[in-house]
Amino acid sequence: MLFNSYIFIFLFFPVVLTGYFLLGKNGKPQRTSLWLLLASLAFYGYWNVKYLPLLVGSIAANYLFSGWILSAKKKGAARIPFLLGMGFNLLVLGYFKYADFFLETMNALGGQFELLHVFLPFGISFFTITQVLYLVDCYEGVAKDHGFLRYALFVSFFPHLLAGPILYHKPMMAQFRNEGLLCVDWDNMSRGLALFILGLAKKILIADTFSDFVGKGFLQPSELGLVASWLTILAYVLQIYFDFSGYSDMAVGMSRMMNISIPINFNAPYRAASLIDFWRRWHISLTNAITACVYMPIVKSFRKPTFFHTALAVFVTFFLVGIWHGAGWTFVVFALMHAVGLTVNHIWKHWRLWMPAFLGRCLTILYVIVSMAFFRAADTGAAIDLLEGMAGLHGGLDWPIQTVAEAVTVQTFGLPLVPFLAALAIVIWCPSSNEIAKRMEFTASAAFLLAVVFAAAIFSLSSPTEFLYLQF
Repeated sequence: MLFNSYIFIFLFFPVVLTGYFLLGKNGKPQRTSLWLLLASLAFYGYWNVKYLPLLVGSIAANYLFSGWILSAKKKGAARIPFLLGMGFNLLVLGYFKYADFFLETMNALGGQFELLHVFLPFGISFFTITQVLYLVDCYEGVAKDHGFLRYALFVSFFPHLLAGPILYHKPMMAQFRNEGLLCVDWDNMSRGLALFILGLAKKILIADTFSDFVGKGFLQPSELGLVASWLTILAYVLQIYFDFSGYSDMAVGMSRMMNISIPINFNAPYRAASLIDFWRRWHISLTNAITACVYMPIVKSFRKPTFFHTALAVFVTFFLVGIWHGAGWTFVVFALMHAVGLTVNHIWKHWRLWMPAFLGRCLTILYVIVSMAFFRAADTGAAIDLLEGMAGLHGGLDWPIQTVAEAVTVQTFGLPLVPFLAALAIVIWCPSSNEIAKRMEFTASAAFLLAVVFAAAIFSLSSPTEFLYLQF
């Protein structure tokens, strides 16, 4: 089931929301938690019921590991269950996400292994890292609430289940047991609904319109000239932002309608003044999570950490961020680019070197654009072909006649010009959707405008498409 489907918008979520507040009337958080847990399992099972046991099994195993860690903590023997729990999660994620990539690499080196052709279950990266963070908190003595019902809901909570944001147990479990959140708050309902509509519009009215154009461009990148190459990568950079941030807006909006606060995931990332700033604005929950469970432990492992140690921790952390997104050499290159770029950025800051803010923004977005060529391409060769086209090596430097002619050809190739220009204007000038929902005054005109946007999205929803981050 997808957020951008008729069955979710007009049946599933209204039923879940109504049941949540009806069951919460008498201030019984146990009831509402059970209701949300059952709804979350139904939501996941609707997509493919045969993977529901994987989610349930992962939750049960990690709950047992966390209980073992908490009980062993009192005896100072928590290290063994902690390592076993971490190993279990890495093994499950490694099998489903990286097994075939590992075998392909071994075959390239002369092996003769048969590929497993493992299908990647939706959301496995997100519900696995959520539980890894919980095990870390149990090991460090931060986690106190260990009720199974709230834990299972914390992991499977349907707004975040498939593509985040990544959650932390402490704020979530506190909210699940808070009786004060079980009554309708019309301000939260209004702002949450506004955010949901904005996210839906991002997905349907902008991101989905680029799908055919981007797909055709990346299918044969060696045939693209200068203009077509740049428009292809720009369309993809816009597509993935509006698609993923649209999902996150809908998740935050739905949660807010239930008076539950989950982290925002985006804050105008394409206006970042540096690569460090970019990762503070893009997929914020992942940056925070990986910093907590990788960067900080690496730094703490040194008795007296130096700048070299912190730079090494930055490199390792963001290399793991890159390859967390997927299995393949394109993701390895993407990971290396961001690991190296962030390390250089930290060195630049450490030496207090100066750069004009405008130049910093230009270099940052250019670096991100180049890395996104590898993120999207089918293989490294296709990414290099696209970059060659962007550099004018496939033609298009005979200005202006050939370039203008190519631009006209690109138009017939299917670039949706109005959404493209609107998307550019939004990422350059507009406040984030979270800021819009936060500042919005719910007048009749604002309600009418939201209704128009919602109607436009619904009437454009001929066939729901998957969110791009469900693939990672």
